[in-house]
Amino acid sequence: MKHEVYTVNVEVQTPVHVGSGETVNALSYLRVKDMLYVIDDDRWQRWLEAQNVTSRFLQWMDSVAQVMGTPQQRQMSLTRFLTDSLRRQDVEVVAKQVAAYPLRMEECGEPDAVRGLKAHLRDARRRAYLPGSSLKGVIRTALLEDLLLEDDHLNRYLQQPLQQRLKTAAGDRRRLRREVREVWQQMEQALLRGGKQKANFDLLRFVMVSDGEPFAHEQVSLRLVRSENTGRPTQTWLEMVRAGASTRFTLTLLPDAPLKPLGLDDTLREYLLWETLFEVLYERAERRLQRELQYAYPAAVKQELQRLQSLNRRDAPLLCVGWGQGYLGTTVMGLVRDDLPQDYAQMVQNMREALPRRGQGVQPSNFPKTRRTVRQRNEQAVYTPGWVQLRLNET
Repeated sequence: MKHEVYTVNVEVQTPVHVGSGETVNALSYLRVKDMLYVIDDDRWQRWLEAQNVTSRFLQWMDSVAQVMGTPQQRQMSLTRFLTDSLRRQDVEVVAKQVAAYPLRMEECGEPDAVRGLKAHLRDARRRAYLPGSSLKGVIRTALLEDLLLEDDHLNRYLQQPLQQRLKTAAGDRRRLRREVREVWQQMEQALLRGGKQKANFDLLRFVMVSDGEPFAHEQVSLRLVRSENTGRPTQTWLEMVRAGASTRFTLTLLPDAPLKPLGLDDTLREYLLWETLFEVLYERAERRLQRELQYAYPAAVKQELQRLQSLNRRDAPLLCVGWGQGYLGTTVMGLVRDDLPQDYAQMVQNMREALPRRGQGVQPSNFPKTRRTVRQRNEQAVYTPGWVQLRLNET
């Protein structure tokens, strides 16, 4: 089979966070002015041994353990261990010796000492990057949306199955979640796997996306993200790739792949062309940005969304990747909301128990009501997170 290999440039338009699952709190970094130095455990251990203070550090950690879960815990930090317990004034010198990477607090204060910050996915050299799995996941959702817009596919593969299964599972949360998951799986199987369950029948086998090249440390900073339009706003500190940062990944396509032996319709072959993939991503971004502009964001955020809308092009599409997209950003349910708002509201009502947090606070006519925005130091909302732009490298 012929492999067509493309290099795709990625420019970050609004701060992006792809989480590693790791939380970094005040016991794992040193603060110097507006910089946090996330420590490398091995370097830190070697420094303690070189200073002959390992036993003092262990005693200090015992004292931390004794105040766990109390207000006093928020007074305990690695920085204070150096300044108060060891009486060191050269925190920056020590920090640079033991750090895995530096992190500038951009337009935000220091994170809560206990809750800390959420780390970005990083490679073995502790450099942040965009994983190919996240990029390919966006492509997959865009393809599903495009296929659902054909003929009666939306009604046949999503709306009717959901309506039927939700009625039978009403009141049983465990069964409800299983039924919703099965509808999604069967929809994907019908549209992308020729009705087969196994992944080796999947059209996306012939669309390969590499991890992005790592970002320089200075292209990643700490940002504050807060929920919008909620009675109890939640705030989260995140390592985020900065707007303006750039990377690239390799897109490998197999346009002459044998589709019929896998039970796939030959009309799907057009999705194995980069021009079609970019077109599909462009159209999904158009729909997504139009939905976002209808939401009650502050003026600065709406202005930013309009800027993004003006950037989106068929040969240079936008896509939203990583954390903070919300329910409509990571599913195809936006199509139902766009075309059949009453059916959407009824399905959301029936799915309440299967939604995050068991549907707490869900208002079917206005779901999801919560969005997250990146904040400035004055706590003004300025960005919705995760938007990047793709361009084919023609050199």
